[in-house]
Amino acid sequence: MKIKYKEPYWVKFEWDMDDHHDNQFVTEFDKSENRALNYFLHKENYIITCNFKIKKNYKRDNISMVFGKPGKNLGLSFNDETNQLCFEFWTKGNKNKEDVYNNLLLKTVSLKEIESGVTISIVRKGNEFFSYKNFEYDNEIMFDNNLVDDYKENSLFLGCSSPDCDSENHRYYGEVDVNHFSILTRESNIEKGKELYYSEIHNLLIHNFYDDVLCFYDFKTINNLGIVFDESKNTNFLEKVPSEYVK
Repeated sequence: MKIKYKEPYWVKFEWDMDDHHDNQFVTEFDKSENRALNYFLHKENYIITCNFKIKKNYKRDNISMVFGKPGKNLGLSFNDETNQLCFEFWTKGNKNKEDVYNNLLLKTVSLKEIESGVTISIVRKGNEFFSYKNFEYDNEIMFDNNLVDDYKENSLFLGCSSPDCDSENHRYYGEVDVNHFSILTRESNIEKGKELYYSEIHNLLIHNFYDDVLCFYDFKTINNLGIVFDESKNTNFLEKVPSEYVK
């Protein structure tokens, strides 16, 4: 699915399907703030996997985000000047010291791969982040303290990191084709992330990690409002950000 410039998507709500059951072609849902998605980044183990491509002619800011969170920006960013991907995030400073900016460069990913399509996984294991390209080890970074609390208060975005940020340079808009996005919690073994990625939807239930799949989008089930169905046991649907929240 192509996410257009300044038309990002967010995973913000848990949707109530009690009245709709399997009928995703409806126009109104009850939904509530999704605390699980707000807090998972501060846990010690998880795997975020995204398959995407950014073609040469796609419109984007000088720095654009494949996925991200607002505040002190966190996410998978593409830099037009360096033609590099990195996973950037902020952690708390020691005692009264300032927060710390961290940058995990995806050092084996080429511009050609970004333009033709690549699968990137970001894995947290304790106080380390690891990056993987097509489920092969790429790089790693250690950090001292946990992530800043900003990330507990905001949605997770695809196609930007902060659509209503006061600073235009920090909204990080970009066109991007996304074909898979998933989050597996309580797990840091990349083989489990790979197994989830290649799973057929109807077989997800048989995996022993099924209950730990926070969200799973293969972008094959999209309703009449453009809402992307969550193939996990949850109802963490992906939807286009309303225009009034986009600057």
